Amino acid sequence: MRHLLSKEYIPFGTQYYRAPSPAKEEWEKDLAAIAALGLNTVKFWVQWRWNNPREGEYDFADIDALMDLAQSNGLRVMLNTIVDVAPAWIYRKYPDASMVTLDGRRIGPQVQPHRQIGGLGVCFNHPSAMERMFEFLRVAIRRYREHPALEMWNVASEPELTSSMAELRLYADNAERMGDMLCYCAHCREAFVRWLQKRYVTIGALNVSWNRNYAGFEEVELPVTRNSFNDMIDWRMFFVHTIGEHVGRRFAVARDEDGGKHPLLCHHVFIQGFPVTSTANDPWNVARYGDLHGITQMDDPMMCDVLRSSAKGKPVISAEMLMLFGYTLDLPKPVAADDVKRYVFNGIAANLKGFIFWQYRPETLAREAPAWGLTRLDGSPTPWLRTFAEVNAVLQKNAAFLLDARPRQAKVALLYSPENQVFGWAATGNEKNVTDSLRGIHAALYRNNYVVDFLHSAEVGAEGLAPYRVVFVPFPYYLSRQVCEALAAWVERGGVLMGEAYFVGWDTERGKHQTTVPGHGLHRIFKAHQDTAAPAADEVVEITLTADLPLMKKGEKVQGAMVREMLIAEGADVIARFPDGEAAVTHSRHGEGHAILIGTYLGLQYQRTGMEANARLIAGLIESAADLSHPYAAGNAPVRVDILAAPGGDRMLIVRNLASSGVEAQVTLPDFTPGTLTEQFSGETLKVVPHDGKSRMRVGLRAGEVRVFRD
Repeated sequence: MRHLLSKEYIPFGTQYYRAPSPAKEEWEKDLAAIAALGLNTVKFWVQWRWNNPREGEYDFADIDALMDLAQSNGLRVMLNTIVDVAPAWIYRKYPDASMVTLDGRRIGPQVQPHRQIGGLGVCFNHPSAMERMFEFLRVAIRRYREHPALEMWNVASEPELTSSMAELRLYADNAERMGDMLCYCAHCREAFVRWLQKRYVTIGALNVSWNRNYAGFEEVELPVTRNSFNDMIDWRMFFVHTIGEHVGRRFAVARDEDGGKHPLLCHHVFIQGFPVTSTANDPWNVARYGDLHGITQMDDPMMCDVLRSSAKGKPVISAEMLMLFGYTLDLPKPVAADDVKRYVFNGIAANLKGFIFWQYRPETLAREAPAWGLTRLDGSPTPWLRTFAEVNAVLQKNAAFLLDARPRQAKVALLYSPENQVFGWAATGNEKNVTDSLRGIHAALYRNNYVVDFLHSAEVGAEGLAPYRVVFVPFPYYLSRQVCEALAAWVERGGVLMGEAYFVGWDTERGKHQTTVPGHGLHRIFKAHQDTAAPAADEVVEITLTADLPLMKKGEKVQGAMVREMLIAEGADVIARFPDGEAAVTHSRHGEGHAILIGTYLGLQYQRTGMEANARLIAGLIESAADLSHPYAAGNAPVRVDILAAPGGDRMLIVRNLASSGVEAQVTLPDFTPGTLTEQFSGETLKVVPHDGKSRMRVGLRAGEVRVFRD
């Protein structure tokens, strides 16, 4: 990040001000206390509704005072421009500016727990309201672009369709809530038809995809049920396009007004928290614009891997580190030192270069009160605030190394397709099935010490696939012919393709179910295809291995979820069977590569039950087809080891106990030069010794402990 910030430090600090909280009388002592702790960065919100309360009038007195206080305390500022809270005068001036639900309700303006001043609900396709929004953004950036405390602009905080209105996202988890779907206003309908014209060019092409007989684009009807697929997928992907164009314009305005003086970023929310069906949240869609990219970080290492993957080489940060999630009497548990270390060093292991905690004082407004804080309600320090400062001291001591260091290059990628996410929701009524499949496969690979990237379906091609030896496609029902052809050619050249039940069961181009599954000709790569399929009994299906695998022995059992897809092998080896003897997992050679087909959803079951055998099978299938170098613990002990290396050869080991009890582990480190490392918090030493052409270390860890070692 030094090439952006021109300073050798890790941005590390806290969200502080979201008007009107904290109270003005707390500002001076709080910012002085933050600086005294050694933290270097604070975040303030500039809010359209708060700072532009009347048309043509602006009131920035609060931000002016805070910026000056930050400067006097030597603190750097991330300014968050919050433009989704439209002022009351916008809704009076433009009565049609509110988003409209499927069942006809205008939803704006409204309050949410984290938008306590109201104003949510303005439609991103309302041209006049948007012009006023961008006018406010211009005014705010002009005001602070020369302020010496300003370090960076966050021009798009958690961009998404519903403007963080959680109650209106329930239809992504509950098919009966479809009446909440957004947005069905006249402006969105007109923009959708224009988007379809650009996408399909001719009405005939759209008719083939949707299986309709429209005479012209003027006859297009907005999808109102999930009973068809291609029309609903287009409808939701139109809003992904809307968000992308909107965020792109924010960046254009910010670059124009700031003149390149400060780096620009936005930060996204995890794909599980903001599902693409309801929120139009696609991290790749918004990561393409900034100088760096960020995330709202929660307790899942997959979030950090999605962040790194979607940023495509840009520096990445945790723009909101959420550790004390809570609402009024639904209070968070107190935070231990290892919790803080886990969050921060999970991020460091994934190449994050900065952390902004949410937030300094506990919230006192609305339903988020009294949770979230690094301090107590009266502003006095908590034990976790002291740990937070200690972690910062370790990061700053290692800043020069960490800014240059990189994790090991991932050789395994999970395929992410936003269209498949929408398809999964439309087919099952629950979008979490697809996301939990992704999370389960990732968790299994993380448990077995693989570094994992995410590959967006739009990136699949010779260049996008080239870095990877293995591509795993969880819940792979909907993939385009173009993606399938690229995957087939990649397997021919030596890639290892792995996928679960109903692999490309849907013909995306013709809007019909495939008659042979896997579809788009991939049955020839897998050398197996679906015979029949049945629901899993009580949502669970048992599978028995019929061959030895790395990490597993013949006769061991695992569990799948939802589907029991019986396979017919036509040249593939059967390596696992269902209880009735039907083939459940097959392995084929094709060209220089391999293809493994799994007739159920292993990842989904692992995510929901944590069945340890599933993780071993997923890793074992990879190791049976691809010899990938990675750390591993003797006896498959639950220890995660991440390695960071800088160009000069310096190294850092981040070691984490994944279990709820203590562990003594012997860990093998391929491609790691023996030596003595120092633990960065305790000063203890760790010896890495040669063993059988590799390196080995022995480490003891208490339950949940995280230890950090450097050369």
